[in-house]
Amino acid sequence: MSSLENLDESRALELSRQCVASKLPFQALPGDDDDLVETGLLDSMGWVDVLISVESATDIRGFGDIWPEGRAKSIRALADMIREARRRVPGEKPGESFAAGAQGGPEVSIGAWGYALGAVTVSTDQIESECAIPPHKIRNGAGIRSLQVAADTEDELTLGQRAAEAALEMAEIPAERIDFLVATSTTFLNLPSFAASLHSRLLLRETSGALDVGGACVGLIYSLAVAKSLLRMSSEAVALVVASEVHSRRLNAPHVPGEFRGLFGDGACAFVLTRGQRNSLAAPADRGGHAAVRLGDFVWGCSATFASSLGAKWGGNAGLTVQFKGEQLAHAAVTQMERILEILENKSGRPRTEVDYFALHQPNPRVVEILAEKAKIPLGRIPLPSATGGNLGSATCGISLCQALTDLRARPNPPQPPLIFMAAVGPGLIWGGAFLN
Repeated sequence: MSSLENLDESRALELSRQCVASKLPFQALPGDDDDLVETGLLDSMGWVDVLISVESATDIRGFGDIWPEGRAKSIRALADMIREARRRVPGEKPGESFAAGAQGGPEVSIGAWGYALGAVTVSTDQIESECAIPPHKIRNGAGIRSLQVAADTEDELTLGQRAAEAALEMAEIPAERIDFLVATSTTFLNLPSFAASLHSRLLLRETSGALDVGGACVGLIYSLAVAKSLLRMSSEAVALVVASEVHSRRLNAPHVPGEFRGLFGDGACAFVLTRGQRNSLAAPADRGGHAAVRLGDFVWGCSATFASSLGAKWGGNAGLTVQFKGEQLAHAAVTQMERILEILENKSGRPRTEVDYFALHQPNPRVVEILAEKAKIPLGRIPLPSATGGNLGSATCGISLCQALTDLRARPNPPQPPLIFMAAVGPGLIWGGAFLN
């Protein structure tokens, strides 16, 4: 829609009715003033889906990002919001202010990878019972069928070690060859830090660096960017990047909402990065290996408008307390990740229709489904570890990337080179992305 200035009330109402009707294909359209969520016609994710539909139909950036407190979630309220809306940053083109990537210098590629999941499978029925959640709400509303959680003998270090050792075995190099270890974990709260502790577990040499990177759910993308920069700025040749999260113990607190706690699983991923050449993708060339994927440019930013949608604090006898606005967070995640894809199209010079896989952060599978519909990308090109493992934090998009690379390796005639887009958002709302080819 080219102009919102001349959109009268009747046209706005009709547009709102159409968007709601598209999400209620087998039900009669409610009254204009009926609250769609309170009447049970839509669940919270269904409401997010409607907001995304309106945004797509009107081209209003961030429509309904922060729905006003006390305002009904009705057709008339949608129409009123459409008429009130204005673009946040008029004239800004995707990537103009947010792109970040170094040009020139030696190439850095992912030569091997590995991941590990918590050893215990917990069904959604059990989660809902323990967290006093209505039956089938997690499966139907979030799309999660089960969680993978850490066993009593597992933690961030054991999962990270398993993932790293799998990557090193695939790369066929000893741990002594690693020049840098770049690691990220939101749930590891001990000292020495996660990177230092994992360095000891892996028996890396004393002159191998160990660096922790923050970023929560975006931590893996930030860690890959840091590792790439370290390799390009020095004479060192090999870096190991690891992300590991064990949410099941950190979120088991009385003040953590059950619907939030029931979304998270435990897992880790690891990648071996090499400088200066496209090493084989998991196997030497004489054994049929395929060209490795090169790390292209990275993009990142922070949309502080959404900072209040998710927050957590440690302290006192209460332990961990969480502020969680699910609808707002889901809508922000979909909107921002779609924008990241637009920026990556500009940075790579390739449209999303040519992308082989999308390795995305996954608050839950339902969010990914809404994003796929909005961004017009086939859901089959998005590996979904969250469907059976839950939200794995910083490891989510990394494990999705591992599964994409494994699928590529198994193809008899894989694309040369493949094209992969990565995108993630985290509390703050910090965000990041990268393309690999």
